[in-house]
Amino acid sequence: MVAGPELRFAEALRYAVDRGAKVVNMSFAAALRTDRDARSAVQYALSHDVVLVAGSGNLGAEVAYPAAFPGVVAVGAIDRKGNIWEKSDRGPEVSVVAPGVEIRDAGSKSPTDYRYATGTSDATAYVSAIAALVRAKYPSLSAGQVIRRMITSAAAPPDGSVTPNERYGYGIASPSKSLAANPAVDDGPRDNPLLARVESQGAPESVAASAVPVVGAAGGTPGWLYVAGGVVAALVVAGVGFLVRKGRQAPGAH
Repeated sequence: MVAGPELRFAEALRYAVDRGAKVVNMSFAAALRTDRDARSAVQYALSHDVVLVAGSGNLGAEVAYPAAFPGVVAVGAIDRKGNIWEKSDRGPEVSVVAPGVEIRDAGSKSPTDYRYATGTSDATAYVSAIAALVRAKYPSLSAGQVIRRMITSAAAPPDGSVTPNERYGYGIASPSKSLAANPAVDDGPRDNPLLARVESQGAPESVAASAVPVVGAAGGTPGWLYVAGGVVAALVVAGVGFLVRKGRQAPGAH
């Protein structure tokens, strides 16, 4: 979704981080490229070992913000066949893609209303859920290692294109592969591999680049932050540990 000027993004993000959120879902796009408070809040979250996940945007154009901020997992949308949705924004910032076409969603007409929706917002929630599962199963991993698990295990595009590229990023996000044993990542660097990503639209000249420290072992409670318009809800991923245990009992499930 596209957020309006009433969005209190920086305040909401800092609020979630200060209360222990370790995965933040940002299913919206806004004019934040030159917003110093927003940029500072993103750096604040990254310095606190948070995985930030955002939709690339739904205009079929360049990747929108906050997805385009360095360090953020930018998610594009694919259909059931794995093809890129025609309106999914693309560019060098795209990290991974996930299902985002005709997704069953909760509607707004009544408490029991459901609908089918399409967009990178839905794909973003999918990837945020993967990140939350990884953080629950491997709590000692840093945010950077969680991201590395997702991008190194992503499935190849059905068109055979070489990844990373501006449409698929590193590929199609895979829950089962992200959760599988990956000692190369777990014993490797702990920094966020997306921090060095260049902003294709250019960082504002007035914004000085700030170093984000490499953090130690992750702690706190995994959580998601969903931002819609000016409404913010921090949802703690309380049942993730149970789901992971169930997955271990049923090896064939994906």
